[in-house]
Formats: sequence, C-alpha cells, structure tokens
Amino acid sequence: MKSKILAENIVKGSGGHGLKQDQLVKIFDKIDNLEDFAYTMKKVLEHGGKEYLTTQSYKLGMPKFDKFTTWHHIDEKYDASWGFDKKDAGCYMYGMFKDSAPEVADILQPGVIYIGESRATTRNCMLGRRTDFKGTVRNDRLSPYGCGTAFKEKIGKEYIDNVYQAYLPMHNSLVKEAEMQMLINYYRYYGRIPACNPVSDLRRVELRIKNEN
Repeated sequence: MKSKILAENIVKGSGGHGLKQDQLVKIFDKIDNLEDFAYTMKKVLEHGGKEYLTTQSYKLGMPKFDKFTTWHHIDEKYDASWGFDKKDAGCYMYGMFKDSAPEVADILQPGVIYIGESRATTRNCMLGRRTDFKGTVRNDRLSPYGCGTAFKEKIGKEYIDNVYQAYLPMHNSLVKEAEMQMLINYYRYYGRIPACNPVSDLRRVELRIKNEN
C-alpha cells in the first residue's frame, strides 16, 4: 500500500514524466524501509536540490556563509518556518545584542560571540546545542557545555536574555570544514576568534593559516 501511495505522489509531482506508477511500485516493493527512503529523498530536494538526483557523480559544494537563518532569540520556540529540520546537521552561531538582533545574521557582526557546528542528527543537533547552552548557563549542569561555561566566565549568566542564535544547515560531511572557514574569516577580520570559542579553536585556525601560507 505504501509503495502505491508513494508511486502515485511521485507521478503527480513529476507531471507524469519518467517511470509510470506500476513501474515505480515494483521498484519500491523491493525497498525494506520505504518511509526512510521517502524521507531521505525529501531532504535531498530540500537541502541539495534536484541536481543531486542523478546517477552521475555530484561534488558537494560549500554553502555560502550569507545563507544563515535570521537571528532567533535563545528562548524562541522552534518553528519549521526557520528553514530546516530539528535534526539537521550544520553550523550555528551565537550573538549577543542589547535590544534586538539585526535583521540579517552575519559571522562578522560585532555581536557574534561563538561559531560552532554539529554533525549530529540526534539530540545533539544544532537545536540540541542550544538546549545544552541554556542548561549550562542557567542551571549549572554537572556535565557543562563548553560554550555555556565560557559564556558564564567571560560574559556573565545574567546576560543570557540578550543571546540569539542563527543556523546554517548543510550536509553532514561539510560541517567541520565550513566551521573552520568561518572561524578563519572571523580571525582575519578581527585578529581573534569569537569570545566564547575555546583556545583549541584558536590553535586550529592559526595552524591552518600557517599551513596555507
């Protein structure tokens, strides 16, 4: 039944081009977990686009760093309109703004205090990191989140209501390099890394720049 429904939907979505419904049903009947397959194809279209649906090798491209979501207050409830799924991997940043955040999120804005990444697609995804941050700052968690600890020590937990977060979802395999490139851009602009990033990030950035010269 699921094979038939998915086949019907694809035929409708394709405008009748390509394989016919009965041909698709035969293919889908051989797939063990059809719901996971459908979900995967949906995410391909949402994040990569139709260019990825090809039998030719397709090289992943680094996302543009001006494609962050808008700033969202640290306590703002997640909504699908933010443009990504709750479990998506990607890069994110925290910014601290006294009154309200700028309309556009940019890694070089003076208020940026942390640039990070999450390759996880479970609880520790980008939104999960926000939960960890708030828990560390407000509730003094026994297993503290590094960025939250740095925020308390360098800025002060009383300022957490001025914190916003912006997100840049991307393919899992690109996340770590994207974070590095953003940190390098920030370092080259300010001569330092964001206030709440650890010293280990500074060392990684300086080593990368040294090796590139």
